[in-house]
Amino acid sequence: MFRLSMLVTAACLAGFLTACTTEEQAPPPNVYLQYAQCMRDRGVQVPDPRPGDPSAMYEGVDTASPAFESADRTCGAILANVVQERQKQDPEQLKHQQEELLALAKCLREQGIEVPDPVPGQAGGAFGPGLDRNDPATAEALKTCATAGK
Repeated sequence: MFRLSMLVTAACLAGFLTACTTEEQAPPPNVYLQYAQCMRDRGVQVPDPRPGDPSAMYEGVDTASPAFESADRTCGAILANVVQERQKQDPEQLKHQQEELLALAKCLREQGIEVPDPVPGQAGGAFGPGLDRNDPATAEALKTCATAGK
C-alpha cells in the first residue's frame, strides 16, 4: 500500500499538476482526510491535505520509515479508488499530464535535482522512489518549478 499512496503522491506531486484535481475527477475531500486521520491513528503525524494539494500531507513526513510503511499498508486502501479513477483518464488528459511531468523534470534538473524522465504508474511514483520531497533543496526546487509546464 505504500506504493499505492506514493502513486497518488506522484500523480499530484505536491499539487503542481493542475490536471490532478479537475472537478470532474476530484475525489470527495473527505477521502484524503480519512487517510490522514487513519495514518495519525496509527502514530504517523501527517497534516491534513490542503484543498487541491493532497500530497501536502506528506510534507515533513519520513515516508521511508517503518512506522509510515506499516500505517500505509493499513490506510492505503482508503486511496485505492482514487488511483483507479485516475487510471481511467482520457488519453488527451494523460498526454497533458505527461507533458507537465516532463516540464517539471526539466525544471528540477535545471535546479540541480537529478530525476529520471517520469514514468506514470511506476512503483515509487512518476520519478521513482528517489525523489525525496523532504530534502530542503528538493523542496525548494519543487516550489520554484511549481509553474513548469503550465
